[in-house]
Amino acid sequence: MLLATCCEAESLAPAGCPIFHCTVEATGVTYQPVIAAVTTMTSNATLGVLQKQGCSGNGATLTCLFQTDNATGTARGTLKMIDATTLTPIWGSAGVANSYNLNAPSSSDGQVPVNFANGTIAAGDSQYLVHYSSAGAVIKKLALLGNALNFGLTPISETYGIVSQQNGVLTLVDMPTWTSLGTLVLLDPVTGGSLQLVSPSSGAPNVLYAIAQNTANGNGYLFCVVIDAATNKLQVRSIFTFTGQSGASPVVVTPSMSGLSTNLILLHVPGLIGDPQPQNRLLGLSDLGTSLHQRWSILLSAPLVVAPTVDQASKSLFYHQNYNPIINQNQLLTGATIGSFNLQTIAGASGPLLLNAHFGATQYGSVFTLLLGGAYTSASGVDAEYVIAFQPIASPDALLWSSAISNVPANYLAAWNFAPSSQTGIVCPIAITNNLTGDSALVRLCDF
Repeated sequence: MLLATCCEAESLAPAGCPIFHCTVEATGVTYQPVIAAVTTMTSNATLGVLQKQGCSGNGATLTCLFQTDNATGTARGTLKMIDATTLTPIWGSAGVANSYNLNAPSSSDGQVPVNFANGTIAAGDSQYLVHYSSAGAVIKKLALLGNALNFGLTPISETYGIVSQQNGVLTLVDMPTWTSLGTLVLLDPVTGGSLQLVSPSSGAPNVLYAIAQNTANGNGYLFCVVIDAATNKLQVRSIFTFTGQSGASPVVVTPSMSGLSTNLILLHVPGLIGDPQPQNRLLGLSDLGTSLHQRWSILLSAPLVVAPTVDQASKSLFYHQNYNPIINQNQLLTGATIGSFNLQTIAGASGPLLLNAHFGATQYGSVFTLLLGGAYTSASGVDAEYVIAFQPIASPDALLWSSAISNVPANYLAAWNFAPSSQTGIVCPIAITNNLTGDSALVRLCDF
């Protein structure tokens, strides 16, 4: 049996986007309806540079990891808590008493903090996983052995979480006591060589999914990792091998969402072992326990650069390839093509639209809404960055809304977050940009 604990369990914040891609499964889906129209925009580009994922949130506040810190006073620090409505900083990890300022290079390149229901926060760097109070003080620090870039904590239950570090070191954490139950180093299953994780790990109840690559031979691996009930240690349960470096994190579709009896993992692969020529694919893999079995395969004409998302009501998945403006819809259970949506055409754009954001989605009743971002160049050559809300099932021929957030195109928009709107239970999206000018902005699109 797993070790008993003496302390309070840790559950994720029930609102906002409390973790990487909103859910442990990395679906990008929240269950709060988004505003029907944008009337106001609030922006803050003064706090520093956000790299990769950037921020998470609990619906009232954001917690962000800054690669470069431009703040002063109590807002100084790599980790900042920010008011989600005003986008003003509340505290920073170098500006408040009894805090710990995370090392920026090893904490801000892919990780987002974890927001717990009690208001506390988890974030780490190459040396420590830190449990912070809602006021920024250190509750506990856990020393890590990986000494490498921290991709963050993935809770797999209310008791256990797993820290993933880029060099393949996984640390099992007893979250109520904030202690380590040991480490597991992911290695090439054939050569025993070292591996590099390519993105934060995804999870589901009692299981972790991590993508790694052996840079020496070019092979990629999806690892399924569980806790051994006899030893309370991490162990690899199964591995799926492919070629090249996956361009997106694995998305886990649980049985409660799919209706299947096992987890379904959506995985981008640049090629499969035995391909005469490497062929990009989006795979649906069934986790059968002892193996990861290919259920279906979608051939792609270009790599995926962001993870797909899922509509539970229609049993559909949505994805786009290599920044193009076309959203593809396929059947979740079979991978069969349903259709596609050219957002450039639907928007009536006179110039190219390049989708450069992570997928966000809200699932509320039968209404499924996609949140996207895109760099747009008009016929006159004027550039802008847009945020788009689109309901592909309910209204496939029109955008719900679109809003220009900058006259400077972004390199990309990081993971989505949310703030309260003027209406109870309805949320305003927050876009997080990494701009071509080298700065970052938090942008709240709202109805007040």
